[in-house]
Amino acid sequence: MSEALFDFLNELAKRTSGALRTDEYSRILYSTDASIYQVKPHAVLLPQTVDDVQAAVELAAKHRVPLLPRTGGSSLAGQAVNRALVMDFTRHLDQVLEVNQEEMWVRVQPGIVLDALNIYLRQHGLLFGPDPASSNRAAMGGIVSNNSTGSHSIMYGMTADHVLEMELLLADGTLTRFGPLESAALLQQTQKSGLEGDIYRQMHALTQDAANQETIRSGTPRHWRRCGGYNLDRLVPVTNGRPTYRWPYDERFNLAKMVCGAEGGLGVITELKLNLVPLPKKTALAIVHFNSLPEALTAVPPHA
Repeated sequence: MSEALFDFLNELAKRTSGALRTDEYSRILYSTDASIYQVKPHAVLLPQTVDDVQAAVELAAKHRVPLLPRTGGSSLAGQAVNRALVMDFTRHLDQVLEVNQEEMWVRVQPGIVLDALNIYLRQHGLLFGPDPASSNRAAMGGIVSNNSTGSHSIMYGMTADHVLEMELLLADGTLTRFGPLESAALLQQTQKSGLEGDIYRQMHALTQDAANQETIRSGTPRHWRRCGGYNLDRLVPVTNGRPTYRWPYDERFNLAKMVCGAEGGLGVITELKLNLVPLPKKTALAIVHFNSLPEALTAVPPHA
């Protein structure tokens, strides 16, 4: 163990109320996700409060130790394993904070499992639309970070379409909130000092430059069902009609859309405000039979 890592873990143990585990068993337990990869972390933190998470981020920046926020570990490409401090949000930060039935939104902590959330919402006649196959174990922090979708994506679109706001910690430990901003509010954000102000100034300059906008529009695949990385196209003004999103598009500047699909690399999510949809009164399953793969492919419309 390096001196920097030793100092980091020693300081973190003093500043957090959550369990900090450095034993071999815990490190091996968190060395895998649903992928083929296995990487033993430096340690595992089970934060009980946002203050615990903030302490970890601040100290990690101070000692230059990698961080890996994690929820269910249902990732298939090794996103939830690394030589880092793994922070598991599913143990304690897994609560529903508020439901607004009239406006159809919910505030949750990132560790809540999607199926558990939808069971809770059932009493209100509401549902979180995107439904990845791992919904009985995948939690909302990971679902947002992967911009997940599911078998009903043609109706509900991607997770990014339903993320309204988020509270998150930046790389230096600054706790902030990303959400939709009108022009006046956006101007106020760009005038802030520190890392948060820098982010708003640079992202606004990057996405409002005419040449950059053309590059973003021309370089972004026009198909709406994509979860590959940073959603710069959601920060540029729409031209020639609405974009090819499946869900109604909010044109206000919202950095929360950038964090969707970033795999935890842009900030540590501590709270989410999510759009909801009406719970279907009835559901059904249709099975279409084809005699061959070419016959099935031919039946797909060319612009589906």
